[in-house]
Amino acid sequence: MIEEVKAIIGLGSNLGNGREILREAWDTLGNVPGIGLDGLSSPYMTAPVGMTSRHWFTNAVGRLRVSLSPLDLLSAMLAVETKFDRTRDSKSFGYQDRSLDLDLLYYGTQVMDTPELILPHPRIGDRLFVLAPLVELEPDFLDYNSGMTISEMAKLLTQRITVGESKNQEIISGHWGE
Repeated sequence: MIEEVKAIIGLGSNLGNGREILREAWDTLGNVPGIGLDGLSSPYMTAPVGMTSRHWFTNAVGRLRVSLSPLDLLSAMLAVETKFDRTRDSKSFGYQDRSLDLDLLYYGTQVMDTPELILPHPRIGDRLFVLAPLVELEPDFLDYNSGMTISEMAKLLTQRITVGESKNQEIISGHWGE
């Protein structure tokens, strides 16, 4: 049995009712043996980043307590995506619209670089749709690659956007209630 580890995941959807899909996916993850739900940020509406789409995303970040290996957790997350009709078109290039996207951002302090999984997630510092909800959930969490807290990383990205060193990322904080 694996010792319980804190994992941080990103949740996103830009097809259908994003808030509803993310809440249901979150609850579904909590029913997987070896996964305990430990906190979910507010939802954020965000313009697509790194792709062209007319559909905005609903994004959130969740904290889990897991007794699964990183690859077993990834497998469980992919199974939940499939349950929510996530399809991947292997013939398409780049990012695609999706009903549900679950990304493993951190798994304890594990560093991993395999074809299946890179930990921590390599683009956290460039994504306001990850950093803003993560600041809400874990502002003092230390990104062990950069040595900065999540709050510091969010501030740095915001500064880079302000001075034009990074593309603008539209984001609006929301709430789970209708």
